[in-house]
Amino acid sequence: MNRETLIQVGVLYGPLVMAGLLTVWLRPGRRLAIGLLFSTVWQAAMLPWFDLTARALGCWSYQASGPSLAGMPLSLYFGWVIAWGWLAPLAATAAGRHWPLVLAALLAIDLWLMPQFEPVLQLTDGWWLADLALFAGLLVPGLMLCRWTHEDQRLEGRVALLVGCFGGLLLGLPLLACHPESGVSAMLAKAIGQPLWIAGALLLALPGLTAMRDLARSGKGTPVPIDPTSQLVSHGVYGFVANPMQLSMTLLLLLESWYLGSFWPLVVAALGIIYSEGFARWSEGQDLKDRFGSTWMEYRARVRPWLPRWRPAVLDDCELWVNLDCGPCASVGRWFEGRRPVGLKLRNAGDWAGDPMERLTWRHPGSGRCETGVGAVAMALQHLSLPWAMAGLIAGAPVLRPVLQCCFDAAGLGPRKVCRAETG
Repeated sequence: MNRETLIQVGVLYGPLVMAGLLTVWLRPGRRLAIGLLFSTVWQAAMLPWFDLTARALGCWSYQASGPSLAGMPLSLYFGWVIAWGWLAPLAATAAGRHWPLVLAALLAIDLWLMPQFEPVLQLTDGWWLADLALFAGLLVPGLMLCRWTHEDQRLEGRVALLVGCFGGLLLGLPLLACHPESGVSAMLAKAIGQPLWIAGALLLALPGLTAMRDLARSGKGTPVPIDPTSQLVSHGVYGFVANPMQLSMTLLLLLESWYLGSFWPLVVAALGIIYSEGFARWSEGQDLKDRFGSTWMEYRARVRPWLPRWRPAVLDDCELWVNLDCGPCASVGRWFEGRRPVGLKLRNAGDWAGDPMERLTWRHPGSGRCETGVGAVAMALQHLSLPWAMAGLIAGAPVLRPVLQCCFDAAGLGPRKVCRAETG
């Protein structure tokens, strides 16, 4: 057995054996096991892109035979995923409050091991900078995802990282599997030079991204069935279609197939539809029925899985609190009232009996979630017809919403607290 084979075998089976032994010893509970799974998926989805970037910058290259993923040997890929996705978070969790010491030890071990992989891994000057970048941008977020899931904290941060997991696996791996390293670089360069493709992809992604945010903020959970919501969400994009995330992903895969001229994204899309309409519809549907009973049955009777409604079917009433003593705000309230919003009750912010409220606030009483300013308008638009709801999705997008809010602030329509006693 030559040195190349020894390295590939050691890189793959070394982390696998150590992770297995540590798992048997520690016997992780349910929440920790879910966190470890999420962390491993994060590494599997994001590692190829970090590695491609490092190679594009000339930090290292590979000289190995055998199967690869966009130029990265599969033995190194799976070994890296297991070491950073399962073994490292498990060791950090076992260390308890001393986990920063484990993190420092992992960094030292990684910097020492990388040169030992030659000739499979050919390093150049400055490789350690790329390794530090991978450590900070890949390993640390995976550790945080595992830790937050284990401790049931930072829900929105967990969901944001899960977006990378889903996108990297379902959209990224077909591209990596279909094209060699040079082909992936060419495709990415082409996409950057044609911004309309990027704009189209972002538009198709909005329903899915918004649904994940609503599940976190209103449902108090993640879109993953093993870490589910505690409340049924029927407002927002869920008022129009029951499978917004699957719908977005399917449309993105169709766009990717057209852009790449490849049938592999179509295969992934077909498998996703089969899974959603087969196992997921049966198992997840039964779970939701058991947890939410007749409310879930009523929702499924009104909302289709794939074809959006023209007007939403909102089962949980929401509120739009408007300061009627503010002329522009009162106009906004009358505008919404004239369009007969579904599941949205208009309230006078001056009648709010609690702490001072923003003069334009959308509120979901069931979860206590509040959105103000542009965010309130974006959520309220999703109680109208489908075209207005799409406008609300765009206005509430993570990048555009702060820009629009700054514009309104500059025009004197920014946040302003309203007390019950306020008369002007």
